[in-house]
Amino acid sequence: MTIKLGELALTLGVRLEGDESVEVSRLNEIQSASVHEISFLSNSKYIKYAKTTQAAALIVPEDMDIEFPNLLRSPNPQQSMLRTLQLLNQQERPIRPGIHATAVIDSQTMIPDSAEVGPGVVIGKGVELGEQVILESNVVIGNACKIGAYSRLFPNVVLAEQSIMGKKCIIHSGTVIGSDGFGFAVESGKIHKIPQTGNVILGDEVEIGANCTIDRGSIGPTTIGDGTKLDNLVHIAHNVHIGKNCFLTAQIAIAGSTVLGDRVQMGGQSGVVGHLHVGDDVSIATRGGVTRDIPDGVMVSGFPARPHRDELKIEAIIQKLPELYKAVKTLEKQVNKP
Repeated sequence: MTIKLGELALTLGVRLEGDESVEVSRLNEIQSASVHEISFLSNSKYIKYAKTTQAAALIVPEDMDIEFPNLLRSPNPQQSMLRTLQLLNQQERPIRPGIHATAVIDSQTMIPDSAEVGPGVVIGKGVELGEQVILESNVVIGNACKIGAYSRLFPNVVLAEQSIMGKKCIIHSGTVIGSDGFGFAVESGKIHKIPQTGNVILGDEVEIGANCTIDRGSIGPTTIGDGTKLDNLVHIAHNVHIGKNCFLTAQIAIAGSTVLGDRVQMGGQSGVVGHLHVGDDVSIATRGGVTRDIPDGVMVSGFPARPHRDELKIEAIIQKLPELYKAVKTLEKQVNKP
C-alpha cells in the first residue's frame, strides 16, 4: 500500500511538518529505511540517525527538537507507529476455505464451509468450529473442543480435548493448550498421578506465542481473559485464572491456582508461585519472583518481589557492600590493636 503523508497524518490524527504529497509505502527502522519508507523516533538518543537515514519522513514526539524535511509530530508516537505499521506493513493472510485431502476429521464433526483446514490436520469427535477459522498444517484438535469464529492456529498447535477458544484468537506454532497439569501425590514414598479432569478456556482476541504450554485444570478450568497476550515460551499451570488485557512476555511461569487480575504486565523471566492473588493493573518487572499476594496498582521487582522503590534502595545498598566491607575490616583492625 502507498499513501501520501498528508493522508497519513489525517488518518493518524497528527501534525505534519513538510510536504503532504510525498508518498510512503512501508514503515521501517530508521537505520534501514529507504526513500519510499517512513520511520520513527521516540527516544532522543536515536536522533543521530536522522542525519544518515534515507527515510522520506519520521514520526516523532510533538516536542522533539529535530530538523528533518518531513515530520509527523504525534502526542503518542508509539501508538502512531503501531497504527502505521498496521496500515502499511501488515498483510492480512487470505483465508482459503476448504479441507485438505490429508486432513483426518471425525465423522461426527461438521466443518463450516468458510473454514480452512490445512494438510495433516487432525480433528476429533464433537469439535465445533466457528466461521472462517484457519487451522494450518499439522494442527491437532482433541475431542469436544470449541474454536470461535475468525481464530487462527499456526502449524503444529495442539488443542487438547474439551478446550474452548473464543473469537479472533491467534495461537502460534508449537503451543500446547490443555496438557495435563503437574498434579501428583506422594504416599508411602510412591508418586501417584492426580487425574486432571478440567479444561482450558480462552476468551476472545487472546494471542498466545510459540512454544507455550497451558495446562488444563485439575477439576475446574484454567482460564485466560479477553484480549490477553502471551509471548513465546510461557507456561501457565493448572487452575490459573488470568484476567483481561494482560501482557505476559517471554519465559514467564505462573504456578497452579494463582489468580491474576486485569491488565497485569509481567516482564521476561518473571514468575508467580502458586495459590496467590495478583491484583488489577500490577506490573512485575523482568525476573521478578512473586511469593506473596500483590494488591491493585503496584509495581514490584526483585526476588522475592517487593515494591519497586524498595528494591531500588536495596540494590543501591548492595552496590556499596564492597566499600562497607573494607570499612568494617579497617575498624576491626583499629579495635584489635594492642
